[in-house]
Amino acid sequence: MSIQEKKAVFNLITTILFMGGYVLYTFGIYGDINLPRINEPEFWGEFMLVMMGVTIVLKIISYIIFYAVMTQINKEEDPEFEDDYDKLIEMRSDRNSHHLFMLGFIGSLIPLAMGYSIANMFIILLSAGLISGIVSDLSKLYYYKKGI
Repeated sequence: MSIQEKKAVFNLITTILFMGGYVLYTFGIYGDINLPRINEPEFWGEFMLVMMGVTIVLKIISYIIFYAVMTQINKEEDPEFEDDYDKLIEMRSDRNSHHLFMLGFIGSLIPLAMGYSIANMFIILLSAGLISGIVSDLSKLYYYKKGI
């Protein structure tokens, strides 16, 4: 398995763990506090801002650990090396991810236009973001295995 495939698998696992952990923390552990506030826009603004901050910090820490481990395991292979093939795969997987997220964004506006609560919009929007991130990593794995 190449280093790019390992990065895609690592990113997929950490994305699922971090998002799942944050949702479990917010709605599971502190569900009695947060569930009554689920229809308030202030709750969703706070939820999104904290989620972005927590995810960014955890991703930075996890990538530092990942690169430290990869440089110790693969001393002859540079983890940051990318050629045109890797950039092409990155562009294709980003395209798939962006198309899916835009569909999710448009889909999140439909419940809002139909008069449902703002919670439905944010749940669909967050789900679309998570699914598009997963699809991006799965696309990278697919394109590396397929060989474009």
